[in-house]
Amino acid sequence: MTRAIRALRWPLFFAYVLSGGVALMLATPNGAAFFGQSALSFLPAKILGLPWSTPLFFLDDGPVTALAIVGICYGLNVGVTLMLARDAD
Repeated sequence: MTRAIRALRWPLFFAYVLSGGVALMLATPNGAAFFGQSALSFLPAKILGLPWSTPLFFLDDGPVTALAIVGICYGLNVGVTLMLARDAD
């Protein structure tokens, strides 16, 4: 099991980065239009930004603030995940 996790850590990391990019695109007007959505959706980006994005589930400061906070939260998670993936080498 440990070997399987070691073999999958980089593909899983890149899948997380790709899914986060799509989630952040859905939170912008141009990205939502690109994927054929009529309304912005912050929920996927909020979920991928957990635990840092927890206050966004309770507070509503507007879409610009939410997008900025979600981007920072997601960046923190990518950094932590990258450190964990590199540490296993």
